[in-house]
Amino acid sequence: MNFNEKDVRAFYRLLDHKFLTELRFLKRGEFPVFSIVKSEDEFVKKCKTWNGERNVYAGLRDRRQDLKRCANFGDIVGLQIVTLDIDPIREPETPSTNQELKNALEVAEFIRNWFSKKGYISPIRAMTGNGVCLYFCTPYFEITDENRDEVTRAIEKFEQNCRKKFKEILKEKNCQIDRMFDLPRIGKVIGTMSVKGKNTKERPWRLSYFIDEPKRIEDKKFLKNLLAGRI
Repeated sequence: MNFNEKDVRAFYRLLDHKFLTELRFLKRGEFPVFSIVKSEDEFVKKCKTWNGERNVYAGLRDRRQDLKRCANFGDIVGLQIVTLDIDPIREPETPSTNQELKNALEVAEFIRNWFSKKGYISPIRAMTGNGVCLYFCTPYFEITDENRDEVTRAIEKFEQNCRKKFKEILKEKNCQIDRMFDLPRIGKVIGTMSVKGKNTKERPWRLSYFIDEPKRIEDKKFLKNLLAGRI
């Protein structure tokens, strides 16, 4: 299997965009392609068309409803999901080895358990092809010109705090938490292939998949503490 429609549909629902979803189809050395979709079926169709040819990404945060191009900072109108992207440290544009991926899986499990023990709703884990992404679903928080800088700083601080909090296991497993705090950030569409770099036996392309049930449960406590800088 090189395309998992069930996971692709689950990813669309997990994002829970109010207005539309921005898709990007990227591969180094190729001109970037994007698409704006307004339904789950259209989302799946576009992902399936480009799957395996390019890496398929979707905008994480909610875009304005009249968007007709790739979003920038001022086009984001809602926060409804926050991510921690765990990636093995390796050469750019290089797939992970099985051991590197195993290390990222162990880091993600450790972080997920920490949040669970602290009384947060456990983030949903997905294997992105070369690492692991954790998804924290939040109640919809409207972003305006008055608060977008503040929200950006809050997500950035959250990432920085997590790097400090989980410094030991990140170092032990030779992994890092990627920078995902910018509001227009895109993320891997789960259920599509990762075709980054050269496909080899030691460093293969992989189909991304959900590790945990991708059921969207919004965490009010997480959102409150995120915006207050207390995580």
